[in-house]
Amino acid sequence: MRYDYSTRLRDDVSSAVQMAFKMAGIVNITAVAEQVRVRNLAENVALEDIEHLVLQAAQLIGAAIEFDGLAGLFVNGLADEDCECAIATLDLPRPASIQ
Repeated sequence: MRYDYSTRLRDDVSSAVQMAFKMAGIVNITAVAEQVRVRNLAENVALEDIEHLVLQAAQLIGAAIEFDGLAGLFVNGLADEDCECAIATLDLPRPASIQ
């Protein structure tokens, strides 16, 4: 885990958490962290480290949080300019009935 994150990355985390909380009333840690990671690829910070920063920021403002990895799978990999995301539909196998 790194501790020398840039001011730009920390500001991006803070604004992304506030935007997610304002839009949905809940912060999806995994999805927000992935959005921040993609916007800051040059920083070369692991997703797990950004998730930790997102969690800290969400706790700081008292936001409700969730850890839903599937909600972070976007069709094009990131949200558009209006923070609207297209979530990929997944064809998950259904368990067979046992007789």
